Amino acid sequence: MSKENRMHPRQVLDGTVSLFLHESKEYIGLMVDFSATGIMLSSYTPLELDSIIEVDMVDIPPNIDSRRTGQVKVQVMWADRITPSMYGNGCKVIELSDHAKLMLASYNN
Repeated sequence: MSKENRMHPRQVLDGTVSLFLHESKEYIGLMVDFSATGIMLSSYTPLELDSIIEVDMVDIPPNIDSRRTGQVKVQVMWADRITPSMYGNGCKVIELSDHAKLMLASYNN
């Protein structure tokens, strides 16, 4: 197995971060991991390659009674089947809202 050629290390999530299309609020899937420049998300169908989507990240952090929401704009770079019913989608981050930056920073603990 070859070592991945990444500029930024991936952070694996301890909790669940749900992802929704910003405009329609349609559920896309879950964030699997992230780095300073990208996110991987799991979905039931592959996302369209090279598409640019605006996504709402929603989580409920431990010991907090309310959910947090942040927006991220990404470009879909690849999509691969990871189980018979799930796809992994690699996305390049184009833009992060201030709330999204705070949320991702909190996952680094």
